[in-house]
Amino acid sequence: MRPGDRPALRACAVIFAAGWLAAALACTSANTKPPEENPILADLVDYRTGLALLREGRVDEAMIVLRRAVVSSPRDPNAPNALGLALLYKKDYAAAEKAFTQALKLDPDFVQANNNRGVCRMEADRFDDAAADFEAVLSGPSTAEKSNAHFNLGLLAERRGNWEDAEREFSLVLSTDPRYTKAARERGFARVRREDFRGALEDLLSYLKDDPNEPVANYNAALCLLTMRQRDVAARYMERVVAAAPDSDEGHRARRFLEGEDAIAGKPRP
Repeated sequence: MRPGDRPALRACAVIFAAGWLAAALACTSANTKPPEENPILADLVDYRTGLALLREGRVDEAMIVLRRAVVSSPRDPNAPNALGLALLYKKDYAAAEKAFTQALKLDPDFVQANNNRGVCRMEADRFDDAAADFEAVLSGPSTAEKSNAHFNLGLLAERRGNWEDAEREFSLVLSTDPRYTKAARERGFARVRREDFRGALEDLLSYLKDDPNEPVANYNAALCLLTMRQRDVAARYMERVVAAAPDSDEGHRARRFLEGEDAIAGKPRP
């Protein structure tokens, strides 16, 4: 059995891992004096507060705080970078890109902003511009953000249908950080598309140790098991999909599979 369903890509996981708690950096133009910070506002608002709200899902409140943070701390690139994350969450790609670009103007070496702007451009289907941002991170000094850049390039390769390139990028991430389980998940998806089902299953099971109910990984693991003629084990993973996400595309397909297995066995499924 050949799985033909393209796995869903989850760029958001990368977005929020890229730059939340970076240290405050300042950079001024050689020709323009930056605006003075407002010490009163700076005491009341902070980009970290906005990010905490964003993590809690309070996006509109986060944006209010982050817009104030940009005004109160005009020389801190973390403020527009954080605002860009909130705008990206809202899928306002043009405004998010502007915010990340502002952060890079304040600090051209702020690699988190490069990664985030690249994700923004990828979500807007501007693949070449996105690749340029990720490559800028990789061409810079050594930093943990290089793993994120390789991961993002892997996601970009998946968007383009370049499964071999995607597998290579995710492998580079895992060679540096074996605990980067999102890379194992995505490499598993790429390997499914390349019909390396044993390798894919190994990756997906590694990821499912951390997130055992994730429906897309469970569904693809089941497909791999079916190619190995392990139908009973595959059925258990299909059951996880139905339990975790019954209304998803994977949930509907998993239920149809289970109903077919029950029909063969002569058992009605509730």
